[in-house]
Amino acid sequence: MEERIAKRNITIIALTWALMSPFSSAVNVYASLFILGLGGGPVEVGIISMAGTVTLAFSRLIGGYLADSIGRKRIMVPMTIAYGILTLIYVFARDWTWILLGSVLSSLALMYQPALQAMMFDSLPPDKRGKGISFANMPSQISSLAGPPIATLIVASMGLIKGMRFLYLLVTVSTVLSGIIRIFLVEIIRNKAEIGIKHGVNEYTKALRMLKGDLGKLILTTSSVAALYNMAYPYVQIYAVKYLGITVEEWGIISTVVTVWSTFTTLLSGSLADRIGRNIVMSLGYASGSIGLVMIALAPRGNEIYLLISLLVNSFFSSGPAAQALLSDLTDVSSRGKVIAISGLLEGNAAGFMSAVGGVLYSTVEQLTFAIPAVLLVPIVVATWKLLPQGSVSAKL
Repeated sequence: MEERIAKRNITIIALTWALMSPFSSAVNVYASLFILGLGGGPVEVGIISMAGTVTLAFSRLIGGYLADSIGRKRIMVPMTIAYGILTLIYVFARDWTWILLGSVLSSLALMYQPALQAMMFDSLPPDKRGKGISFANMPSQISSLAGPPIATLIVASMGLIKGMRFLYLLVTVSTVLSGIIRIFLVEIIRNKAEIGIKHGVNEYTKALRMLKGDLGKLILTTSSVAALYNMAYPYVQIYAVKYLGITVEEWGIISTVVTVWSTFTTLLSGSLADRIGRNIVMSLGYASGSIGLVMIALAPRGNEIYLLISLLVNSFFSSGPAAQALLSDLTDVSSRGKVIAISGLLEGNAAGFMSAVGGVLYSTVEQLTFAIPAVLLVPIVVATWKLLPQGSVSAKL
């Protein structure tokens, strides 16, 4: 691997993430409320979340296969541009069913995600992956800080519906531009392979044989956690505004503070993953998530400070960089795209199903949407610490 090419790829990936992040972060602040504004309810929010995550889970299978067969770049560039164009459906949405359609179609375009992840893993040395992943994400984490205040100002001045349409238009522009910039990526792993259904099935059959031992445990863990998180997180903003009585502007301010905090904790967690072990940092991330969800379930009405503290506790550690680094540690370069896709398939289906369950729970007893995942995370915290490996650790604290 040429170090210069690897650094170039990481720079381009980081740059394009940073370009898209402010606007994707902005729409996320009010995405669920936007669905409510278009005539949907908590159940519809769950259905849309389920449709998007399940579609993405299967589209990653195609993307992972193509990433390992024809190359990372050849799938990333056109699908990034397609994703941006499909976001226009949100801009012109007339009711919540348009959002459902947009969620499905844009999730199909996101088949490039395994290719993007694989190229980043290809470009990082094993003993620096946790830190490298965190620092590759750092520009986007920093630029995403602008998202919540941008969303708050635009929604406050234009109203929820018009403001969100404008924000989604900004997502379209920034994503298409990012796709164009990704033309300058350079392939590191060049796999020449035939393309076909039979070949794809054979390749995935081989990849499935890898899902045993530590890799299987890792994917089972991340899939379980994704399911529990998706039961709760799509409903936090609805809970804050509609149940706790926090104003839309206050929610925007809370989101801004939490985004700043999460940027710091993600960088710290990525560095710790290389020093004390992937499993330990993942466990700490799940523990802080569990405690934060309990606090959210117990939040008193009208107390925005308590809600803010709950969300800060929720993101005290980030499990993401450690989990990605460990996945990279445990996979072979030639099968990396397919393994990422299989992992995404399991996580996506579990998350999609549980997001729908969360919508039903929220419509019954709001607090259960957060309390149940909090309790179920506890055994996962212990199992992650005890059963998963440390991965490639460069030094001890």
